[in-house]
Amino acid sequence: MSTYKSLSRTMLKYDVRDWSTLFFTFAFPAGLLIVLALTLKDSVPNVDPTGDISANMMAFGAAFVGIYAGATHLALWRENGMFNVLRNFPLSSNTVLAAQASAGTLLLLGQIVLLFIIALILGVSPAATAIIAIVPSILGYLLFFFVGVLLGIVVPSMAGVSMAATILIIPLGMIGGAMMPLEMMPDWVQTIAPYTPIYHMREAISMTLINVGTWKDFGIGLAYLLALGALFGLLAQRFMKFK
Repeated sequence: MSTYKSLSRTMLKYDVRDWSTLFFTFAFPAGLLIVLALTLKDSVPNVDPTGDISANMMAFGAAFVGIYAGATHLALWRENGMFNVLRNFPLSSNTVLAAQASAGTLLLLGQIVLLFIIALILGVSPAATAIIAIVPSILGYLLFFFVGVLLGIVVPSMAGVSMAATILIIPLGMIGGAMMPLEMMPDWVQTIAPYTPIYHMREAISMTLINVGTWKDFGIGLAYLLALGALFGLLAQRFMKFK
């Protein structure tokens, strides 16, 4: 078995045994989807927002998984001395990042399936293109994964990096319209929302999942996620060191 596969399996085993990872990957977004769908179901007469809320939660969930997958392993390794162990093996930083990203991607796919099943139970009628929603979900996940890696490099402790990730992802979720309809937000939030990554994740996922929006929005969203993800990926690769 290659070093990459061994490292990926090790990280995945750790994640599925960690209750906090499982909670924030599966229970938190699933619970939030159910609460928001039931709470906002009758907010607009003759309009069922459950489909939009489901797309929003898929976007927010992917971002949440990404930033924590990128940040927590690095912070943990710094605290428990694993970086010193890794320095003794012929491992490149790219191999470590790829293994981290792969383990998180498997959790993300599980999350997508869970949220999709819940959406069906809540009455969402998916579009024929629903399977394509995986593409912006993974691109958004990778973008936030690299952001998480940068946080893990900069912030020196596990507690600190978890707090920093939460402080970053929750406001971005609010401003991007994932946790509350943008129409209910202040004007300044609606103005800056189109410049945020979660907004473009929502736009792309909504188009493919429930056929809301346009394919132009989908294309713009993918281009945004690819460009910003590539930028943060290059920065993560540049500054990732075994310390």
